[in-house]
Amino acid sequence: MKNLITILSFAILLFSCNKKEIKETSTSKSDSAQIKKEFVIDSIQVQDSLQVAKTLTLSFEKQVLIFPSITNKTILDSIYKPANITSADYSKKTLTQVLEKFKTESLKKDESQDYTPEYKQTWEEASAMKVISHQNDILTLQYSGSGYSGGAHGYYFEAYKAFDLKNNKVISQADIFKNPTDANWDKILKNHFDEPEQKEMLLVDKIELNNNFFFDQNKITFAYNQYEITAYAAGVVYITLNFKDIKDQLKPEFVKQYNIK
Repeated sequence: MKNLITILSFAILLFSCNKKEIKETSTSKSDSAQIKKEFVIDSIQVQDSLQVAKTLTLSFEKQVLIFPSITNKTILDSIYKPANITSADYSKKTLTQVLEKFKTESLKKDESQDYTPEYKQTWEEASAMKVISHQNDILTLQYSGSGYSGGAHGYYFEAYKAFDLKNNKVISQADIFKNPTDANWDKILKNHFDEPEQKEMLLVDKIELNNNFFFDQNKITFAYNQYEITAYAAGVVYITLNFKDIKDQLKPEFVKQYNIK
């Protein structure tokens, strides 16, 4: 009888251990699946400078983001196009090689640098990528760049792109508005141009929608770079429209798909 009790006790203990192991294994698989679903972002940056004359130094800096979680080649091509990068793959190793090549070309002395500036100058070339938002499979990126290569002043720009990662497409104004070329947009945009000093530097008679924008559930902001609609001194112009104010202009499918309020 004692032997029977001992055997039964051992069997119960063994079953309990096995059950615990199965539960732990199941949890481990669940955790692993969760990790796979995580949206991963990495970045690389290359920078250097070179003095090519007594009063002239060249400077280069370029930073790009890496998205190991994105595998669609069409989307990846679209992501890196504004950074002037086209590649068979967009791994960290490949992108590092591309950036190193850009750096070498930028810092290479050529005929344009044969003269010597009267005063010390640094000719700069810099660019970067930044995540503005990532929510509900919509990834919005900012591409910025600046530089100087002699003359009265340098340059600066900002570009924005929104990517629908679920449907593997770039979101354009044609996906948002019923009629992007409607003449009424000029009046709407000017009415929401809220910077008086910038507005005084307007160079165009008519402001049109562009594809340089970012949005959330409540509003959309258009960015216009130097000389695009205003003088250089105005810098980058931002015009924000609340969706509730232009509801009649929005495509119903856009409102439904992106839960616009």
